[in-house]
Amino acid sequence: MRHKLIILVFLIASVFWSRSISPVSAALPDSLKQSLGTAVVWGEAGASGVTSTCTTGAVSCTLTLDALANAGGRMGNYKDLGATWDQDQIVCLAIETGTAPAAGTTVELYLAFSYDNTYWPGKVTGSDAAYPATIADNKKQLGNPAVILVATADTNTVLKQQCNIVRPAGRYVTPVIVNLLGQAIRDETTATDNDSRVILIPLQTTVVD
Repeated sequence: MRHKLIILVFLIASVFWSRSISPVSAALPDSLKQSLGTAVVWGEAGASGVTSTCTTGAVSCTLTLDALANAGGRMGNYKDLGATWDQDQIVCLAIETGTAPAAGTTVELYLAFSYDNTYWPGKVTGSDAAYPATIADNKKQLGNPAVILVATADTNTVLKQQCNIVRPAGRYVTPVIVNLLGQAIRDETTATDNDSRVILIPLQTTVVD
């Protein structure tokens, strides 16, 4: 009988206790949505959509890839991402073949970053020019490739590798291309026909309540 009385008292106390506590509304967690910003495109000067300058606010920059020889390297004009920039960037590489390369050969794309447009790694200058020798040694100072395009044995074809996501290590960025196709990149008679490109797209994140 005593045990039953204790249980009854406990149940009554529990009811009063639960009624004395005001419900707390818990906020639902935020979610993240992503959208694409304005792409910056590097390519042959005069090619479709490519200008010869790369000023702040510009969306195209020069990177001379026409007839880039096997084992050769090229660095483009630098792009100023601005005082603030998006944390994540999508980077894509498209290379137009001339003579068919052997399947499995590659083109490497590196992104060199500078915090002040002076401190550049791997002998990068921030200007469109031949990448200096010894390329195999200098490129090691650029870190891992941002994209490695793996070729198929196709003649006069624009090959496009799956894009990657990178995080800029500085305000200024310059692409560096190293051609390991065993063949030169396509030599176009008319610049406007050149379709080799490096593309950098801001991945913009919005917090949604």
